[in-house]
Amino acid sequence: MPPHGTRSEKPTMRDVGILAGVSQSTVSHVVNQTGKIPEETEKRVREAIRELGYRPNETARNLRLRRSHTIGMVTDRIASSPFAGRVLRGAEEFAWERGYLLLLVDAKEDPSIESAAVDTLLARQVDGMLYAAMSWRGVDASAGFTKLPSLLVNAWASGSRKIPAIVPAETEGGRLAATAVIEAGHERIAFLGGPQDDPARIEREAGFRKAMADAGIPVNERWILSGDYQISSGHLLTSQILDGGDSPTALVCGNDRMAVGAITAALEQGLRVPEDLSIVGYDDQEDLADQIAPGLTTVTIPHYEMGRTAVEHLLDALDSGRPPKGATIPGALVRRGSVAAPAQR
Repeated sequence: MPPHGTRSEKPTMRDVGILAGVSQSTVSHVVNQTGKIPEETEKRVREAIRELGYRPNETARNLRLRRSHTIGMVTDRIASSPFAGRVLRGAEEFAWERGYLLLLVDAKEDPSIESAAVDTLLARQVDGMLYAAMSWRGVDASAGFTKLPSLLVNAWASGSRKIPAIVPAETEGGRLAATAVIEAGHERIAFLGGPQDDPARIEREAGFRKAMADAGIPVNERWILSGDYQISSGHLLTSQILDGGDSPTALVCGNDRMAVGAITAALEQGLRVPEDLSIVGYDDQEDLADQIAPGLTTVTIPHYEMGRTAVEHLLDALDSGRPPKGATIPGALVRRGSVAAPAQR
């Protein structure tokens, strides 16, 4: 029950202060993101705001702070990818928690749409902008991104405009994937990656090689293969490698789809997964990695965390007046049922 009476009355800053046990001025500092408030105090105030359903006068606040409390987000084609929901949810949730609205435009990989979207967002006086890519890659973002605080998400600046970026720790992810089978006792390990010139594949292979070197296991170069991230590719490469006679006991795959193809190929040759062949994927793709039998051990790409961190760093920059900072966000190994100790030969 709010301290001023019933919930039919519109709660005020004073009500929030009474519930949180702080002064009205402290509530104002938290709401307007001004001054330095102890973390525990800010937490109590925000909990009181949520409990009471308090909403500040946005028009007055924006005029006072000279902010629109909106963030523009332009994507290449992420809005149609299976990972889009995670990035967007992370960004939108943190923005909402801080009292900001996220305006999203999908550029559909069309530079003219991207340019027009940026111009429109600038005309709407957004406080900052994000550019999010579906696949980890270099981008030459529109010049409009340099006109206000901006960050790249799941991409890095490859052109002359140096924009800080929030990116996944792909090398560490490759190391985690290889470590999963190394710790199970495997030494005969193959790497089935994406295209040789794909940035994610390059980093993941580097992580794979690091894990092998750290464990003192030599890499068999004949077992370093390239595919295209599709199920058919994983199937073809696995069939080829198993037909070679002297075959590995574990596969580290470039993504979950290739891992599914690898499992199918292994079963077709009468092998059991993981008893005869351990397989690790990458992505932790929703409705795939946890739905197949056996469940796929895989490495997550921290899409949600990247979206959330991007907004957090952007708002920190707005509050401090300093340029936004980039960050490398680690994924995690998800252990399921596709890895076991190697069979005795």
